[in-house]
Amino acid sequence: MTTMASRIALNVAGMATVLVVMTGCAAGSDSRPSNQTMGTVLGAGLGGAIGGLAFHSAGGVIGGALVGALAGNLVGRALDDQERRRLAEATQRAFVAETNEPTVYTVEPTKPAASTARAQSASPATVVAAKPVGPKALRTDGSTCRPIELTATKNGQTTTETTTFCQAADSNDLKPVSV
Repeated sequence: MTTMASRIALNVAGMATVLVVMTGCAAGSDSRPSNQTMGTVLGAGLGGAIGGLAFHSAGGVIGGALVGALAGNLVGRALDDQERRRLAEATQRAFVAETNEPTVYTVEPTKPAASTARAQSASPATVVAAKPVGPKALRTDGSTCRPIELTATKNGQTTTETTTFCQAADSNDLKPVSV
């Protein structure tokens, strides 16, 4: 292994360890790591690896790990498919919005099966929102980017993060990026 590759691997391992400690190894009711913890750690590892390969520097590893950890943390909050779809829809609307007003959706919980209905209390609705927090900017590659604040409130816990999304000139898809 080259010296650079060794440093990148060491940095990724260090960041993953720090993130596990920072999240407190939060465990679910079955003593396994929570979805949020796993999302944070896996996002950091993947982001660090990609950042290290893309920028060939410790800064790339650290920046990639931080961006990956934030994205993994939000996804790891176990938003279900309907909640993720509504957050994606809110993000699309915020990206093209002329004002900085948030797009907010309330997603009612799906009904649990009859056998689990008695064991679980009714879950509160999940609220997802996306709000533009800056103007659109044209990049040299022709894509348009805009910072969007994403918020999800589920089971009384709110997570907020700001992510820059970019849209290629020939596409309608938004991609989260680090700028």
